[in-house]
Amino acid sequence: MAFTALLMAYFRQSKRRTSLFLGDLLGQQCSPALTVKIQNEVSNALEPPYQELRDALPGEKRVFMDESPTKQAGQRAWLWAVVTPVYAVYSIFMSRAGTAVDTLLGSEFGGFVNCDRAKMYWRVEQLQWCWSHLKRDFQALVDSPDPQAKRLGHDLMRHVTALFKHWRAYHKGRISRRPFRCRMAPVRAKTDGPLLRGACSGNKRFAGMCNAIYSHRKRPWGSVDHKHTPHTTHTAQPALPPPVLWPNSSL
Repeated sequence: MAFTALLMAYFRQSKRRTSLFLGDLLGQQCSPALTVKIQNEVSNALEPPYQELRDALPGEKRVFMDESPTKQAGQRAWLWAVVTPVYAVYSIFMSRAGTAVDTLLGSEFGGFVNCDRAKMYWRVEQLQWCWSHLKRDFQALVDSPDPQAKRLGHDLMRHVTALFKHWRAYHKGRISRRPFRCRMAPVRAKTDGPLLRGACSGNKRFAGMCNAIYSHRKRPWGSVDHKHTPHTTHTAQPALPPPVLWPNSSL
């Protein structure tokens, strides 16, 4: 039963293919309907350890969070992933609202959340906004046909390039924590200028984005202020594709 569930879940085989594999290769006759029954029984057996992991989330010091659209009972839903250094918790909500964050992390959570700039995460006190997402937003300004946006994008990307350079040097052990923070201080200060300029520009292409980032300007720098806080959400994002693909391969 566990192997049958593994074929359908982790290896993303459809119920019909799972049935054929069990019967033709292993000699264990199993109809597609029986695979559904097995799947339900294994899911019920996994409920206690799953709940144990969910209950442990409020005590984590840092988590990565991301969400992706999916389908649940034929309706639009959202698959949420909360990734810690040793485990990941998936949960489906019918809404992308911030109440999902409250439900998953609980009121006692006091750690860091690595995430993108989506507003539903703003309810968490300690955030580390993903610099890969910010870099993508700034690159969009560089690629814009608007000369004002293009100039602002280049000014911001110059500091982002320096940020990633110093982070790589620190991550690879070429510099220690103290020199890393010293090098990041001027980068951090110089980034505020273009953001404030963009926020006050009146340009609808980027004024709102710059205002949001400048108003919450502490949130991109948690990795500098706090040790062991990554500056991107690369840990969480690879955890999303397999569950997102499950509905497309479940027949």
